[in-house]
Amino acid sequence: MTEIAMPEPAAPKAAPKTSTASPWRDNIEAMLMAIIMAIVLKYFIVEAYRIPTGSMQPTLMGNDKVGVYDRILVDKFSYQFREPERFEVAVFRYPLDRSKNYVKRIVGVGPEYFRVFNGDLWHRATEDDAWAIARRPEHVEMETWLKLYMDDAEQNVFFDTVKANWSVGRDFELEGARRIRFGASQGSIMDAYNDGYPDAIKNKIPRNQRGSGEHPVGDLRIDGTLTVDANVKWVAFEMREGALAYDFRLPGPAAPSDAAPQIRLRDLGKLVEINTDQTSGIEFEKAAEPMRLEAGVAYDFNAQNFDDVLSLKLDGELLCSAPVASNPNQASALYIETSSGQVAFQDVMVYRDIYYTNDNALVDQVFIPDGNYFMMGDNTLDSADSRMWQEHRIEHLLPNGEVELVIGNHRQGNGMASQSDFTNDINPMTSAMSDLENGPITWFRDEWGELHHYLPSEFQSAKPMTQPAPFVRRDQILGRAISVFWPIRPFDGIWRVKMVD
Repeated sequence: MTEIAMPEPAAPKAAPKTSTASPWRDNIEAMLMAIIMAIVLKYFIVEAYRIPTGSMQPTLMGNDKVGVYDRILVDKFSYQFREPERFEVAVFRYPLDRSKNYVKRIVGVGPEYFRVFNGDLWHRATEDDAWAIARRPEHVEMETWLKLYMDDAEQNVFFDTVKANWSVGRDFELEGARRIRFGASQGSIMDAYNDGYPDAIKNKIPRNQRGSGEHPVGDLRIDGTLTVDANVKWVAFEMREGALAYDFRLPGPAAPSDAAPQIRLRDLGKLVEINTDQTSGIEFEKAAEPMRLEAGVAYDFNAQNFDDVLSLKLDGELLCSAPVASNPNQASALYIETSSGQVAFQDVMVYRDIYYTNDNALVDQVFIPDGNYFMMGDNTLDSADSRMWQEHRIEHLLPNGEVELVIGNHRQGNGMASQSDFTNDINPMTSAMSDLENGPITWFRDEWGELHHYLPSEFQSAKPMTQPAPFVRRDQILGRAISVFWPIRPFDGIWRVKMVD
């Protein structure tokens, strides 16, 4: 009889081990990971900043009078793999006090020559090259147009050129041959300080700021919606810049069948057309194809003079454009004109461009070295930027007879001050709390943000050493502003959520 081997009985399973890990350890590990991730995000990927001033208005806003301070997210990652580009909004360490971070728009990129002239930005590669406008791309253009009046349709903004008592708001109708002018005044459109602020706060911001309204602005834009009837021959928008008139003309249903949109130029100073065309006697740019407005159809229109380029659009399509020479005379005006029939306008809005001013600038034109950048605020009436940065140098005499050079920001207004004044930006500052035996004490904050104090005997030279310092080096740029996420105050009409261009 064959014996069959029986399997050994299975050993009893061991009881599962009880975890000895402490919940405190789990929580500590989770917190450490959260802290590490926050540090990585803050220093290498993205960080939030608060905008304290109006130097970048209308793109970014900060204003003490209305309590509005944009909060922005800054991309610190992409600049690890590429160079900053012209017209990007960048956050950087202020070169003359690196304890402070500034936010400005990059307007000059070395190596190149750069200047601010006639309200525009200009650059060239070498001294032998002609100056050319540094034209902003369309996404930056749309960010920087400043509205010239509020959205209230009841507000009178257009005035008849003949009937002084006739005016309209944003929605109106013109019948027959009519001509109306933007603004009650016959004067130029000026660079008022509060242009471009949201309607909810615009009238709360004083216009009488430093430099406000001192410069006429020739770069203008008008847009809205229009509808014509069958009797309209043409609708025109005219912009004045000095002695030149730019006429943006749309043919209506009653125009000849071969009519096309066009931009016409006139020299008002000579009362003749300029650069006359052989067939029409008028200099003009004409659309490639004939086109007439259809009766009863609503069209979105846009006519503008931007960075010395005239353009006319209908429903977002570019009909024609024309470059024009830079005009030192920026005296400006804007008109709407109709020929016949009836034209209905809706949601008409007028804008002006930023007028870049070099008032109080330390540099008229400058060569930007390679690896350096020139920074400006969009609101040049209220921006301490590359145009006026000035370094101050102190030669400090050490006890061993050696001379230590200390560099920092030079801020106007230095003089006798009390201890309570040390929180302001005056640099250097002489304290009224003096050392009675050795003379007054001079306080000076250096480029690293450290505060020093000196007696008169500690200066190698009593002569101030100041010079323009307009550049930001590549290694001082921290990141690119990508979005505004706050404030949100719907009951106050403030909704500051947008991407930054």
